[in-house]
Amino acid sequence: MFKISPFTPLFFSPSTDRFGIKSKYIQVFAPTDKILVEVIASRSDKEPMMRISHLGNGGVDEIIMNKWTVNENTILYYYIISNLDNGYYSVNLYDMTSEPFKVTNDSTELLKTTLIRYSMKDNKERRDGLFWIDGTQYYFEYRVPGGFKDDGWGFGVSNEQFITQEEDVVELYSHESTQQTFTLGGAIGCPVWFAELLNRVLSCHYVYFDGVRYMRKDNSVPEKNVLIDGIRSYTFTQVLQRVTMEKHTPGRVFDHTFSRVFG
Repeated sequence: MFKISPFTPLFFSPSTDRFGIKSKYIQVFAPTDKILVEVIASRSDKEPMMRISHLGNGGVDEIIMNKWTVNENTILYYYIISNLDNGYYSVNLYDMTSEPFKVTNDSTELLKTTLIRYSMKDNKERRDGLFWIDGTQYYFEYRVPGGFKDDGWGFGVSNEQFITQEEDVVELYSHESTQQTFTLGGAIGCPVWFAELLNRVLSCHYVYFDGVRYMRKDNSVPEKNVLIDGIRSYTFTQVLQRVTMEKHTPGRVFDHTFSRVFG
């Protein structure tokens, strides 16, 4: 039975909620973003055909996905979509169509978003996503509305002290830390499944927000805030801590990239 990896940064049938007014936010990507789509299938499953539809002019391109044999029972189909023209698109796989998304090079609009790149140290941690393909590490890229605000900073310390008979304080060791709150969702908020993916992303070993590596603080999860009752659009806050002891360089993947210019 095939499965579109839930780490894929596109949303296929994300909600069955028929009540309330749907969020007006449409997912945004830059032309240079690399949208990695993965389908994990068994040998008995039909090979998928990816269809990328340009919602503005009706153009459709059919893509034969790359194929990698994981083991005797499992096959990975994958493709990186990038370098699309400005416009609105959707992706179809196995008769399932993604939520529409927008590609734009408008710097004013992109400045209101954050690019999150994420990967694992190996393929042993999860069965619903593959991060190393044929010996090469791959990164998913997920662009979201929101970012870090100065009023979301917090400070902490891990230390141990003792007090002498003269009431002097002696510091045995001390390590400071800084936490930052990431706000997901802009002025009009975003759908709830954006936070579901963010929560999943933060289970990865390597997570970079605009090129800086962060990890979730302790066991914190995105906290939902309702903007307006009856509208399925929300903002979320997530406490993160910057990883200062960086021993890993985020990888890059340039091959297998879709770059068709629609006419």
